[in-house]
Amino acid sequence: MTSKQKWNKKAGIYLRLSKDDERAGESLSIENQRRILEKYVAEQGFELIDCYIDDGYSGTSFDRPGVQRLLEDAKTGRINVIIVKDLSRFGCNYIEVGQYTDYLFPMYNIRFIALGDNVDSANAESAGMDMMPIMNVFNEWHAASTSKKIRAVIEASARAGKYRASYAPYGYVKGTDEKRLPVRDEPAASYVLRMFEMRARGISPNKIAEAFNDEHIPIPSDYREQKFGIPSTRRSHHLWSCATVKQILTNPIYLGNLVQMRTTSLSYKNKKVVRREPEDMVTVYGTHEAIVSQELWDKCREMEASVSQGKKNKTGYVNPLSGLVYCADCGSKMHIGWNNTRHKRSDPRTYRRDNFKCGAYAKFGERACTSHYIQIKILNQIVLEDIRSKISLVAADEASVRQDYIRRASRLTEAESAASRRQSRRLKARLEELERLLLSVYEDKVAGKIPEEVCVSLLEKYQAEKNAAKAELAELERREADTRQRQADVNEFIRRLKSYMDVPELTREMCMELIEFVTVDECPGKYSKQPREIHIYYKLIDKQASQQQKISWQNFNV
Repeated sequence: MTSKQKWNKKAGIYLRLSKDDERAGESLSIENQRRILEKYVAEQGFELIDCYIDDGYSGTSFDRPGVQRLLEDAKTGRINVIIVKDLSRFGCNYIEVGQYTDYLFPMYNIRFIALGDNVDSANAESAGMDMMPIMNVFNEWHAASTSKKIRAVIEASARAGKYRASYAPYGYVKGTDEKRLPVRDEPAASYVLRMFEMRARGISPNKIAEAFNDEHIPIPSDYREQKFGIPSTRRSHHLWSCATVKQILTNPIYLGNLVQMRTTSLSYKNKKVVRREPEDMVTVYGTHEAIVSQELWDKCREMEASVSQGKKNKTGYVNPLSGLVYCADCGSKMHIGWNNTRHKRSDPRTYRRDNFKCGAYAKFGERACTSHYIQIKILNQIVLEDIRSKISLVAADEASVRQDYIRRASRLTEAESAASRRQSRRLKARLEELERLLLSVYEDKVAGKIPEEVCVSLLEKYQAEKNAAKAELAELERREADTRQRQADVNEFIRRLKSYMDVPELTREMCMELIEFVTVDECPGKYSKQPREIHIYYKLIDKQASQQQKISWQNFNV
């Protein structure tokens, strides 16, 4: 039996339609592809084993379920003929397509047929086979060009203030105007406003969700189905969750602004979705009626930034450090309590001494920890003096303090950061060179300048180096981004310090803005000369140190 006779047995047809192709009309539809290929299979007397479909997938990547199943069946021998309408249906990445058609398919004795391009690997001398490398390059160029044009159209539409989402968010409906801008929808809008008002008063997203569930207020998907008859595509427990509330509370659309193009794919080949930098997002202000005011929005943001809402006493007073003080040994929050005592035995008057003590000790006693007792007024004074000392340093020499804080916050020295930037430039240049080398090797193979085994070896070598360089570059870029963020954090911390230069006493607002948390060590003893350690971890500049402290608590409690 000849090789060709072996091929002419078990056929698999592959059908693909991308979202972009849908705009091209019926000629590229799945149904039409199936009709053409099934007719060809019948005319040739092939046995149709299976039909492999990728509906809505781009051809720039082979990470498609249908094509992966096709290739697996080809490797196992379930099929030995692969038929597509044209080369672009199989793939638009010319290097990957070439690797399959030139190396893998011949290795597994697979016959490959692209009807529209007159390609049939059983006839190596045909004009279609000679033109296949050129057609693959053209298909990739066409995919890149189409992707670029579509992105440009989408971005232009967003910048023109056109609303691009399929549905308006909870509290709005899509308008009937040309731009389909969101229109306020009641009663959902009133529910949204209530959420923001509750959060501004210090009520947590979890408590907001509980309140809405108790009142049987429908969740967004249920509301949309009840009012507009649009069924949800996702399974739901029909209950408000903390995540859903947070999503609403952080959506700037309720300010009357459109923030679009928040995400993008890495490239037309790599469809991994990544979040854009804020400056790259498309924001258009004042496009529609706002549900919440800027003032209410800002109050909610301040509340979100706080690590603790603090505990109120009977008069409604919240201690400046409430919820911010932790036991340095076990990591428990230190609770506010008091002791009633008398100045003298004969004095009937009692005195109330407010204090912090370890929460684990208060609940479980000495089995868990020790008291770590400290008077509130003493701790408040210590924190106030430390803040004042930092304010004085900033006032005396702001530039020097800024550099000290940057070194404190950053893991990279200035020299290390410069070396990292140089290495990033070298890696980017090398990646461009490797792309040219990969193209050159493939073109040399097509032209018959190098043997097949040399071509495969070079492709593997260059691809491995390319992958390693990409990984190293990604890590360097991440570290550089971290460094830039730390510099911005330091600038913001100094700005906050300067805003409290004239504050006469420790306030709740000051602690919320400046302090991450405070740790208190156990007192060494009433008559001990050993100093007691109190550590103040500041927001923005002590991120790394505070994270290390939290890890030590976790290890302690394991």
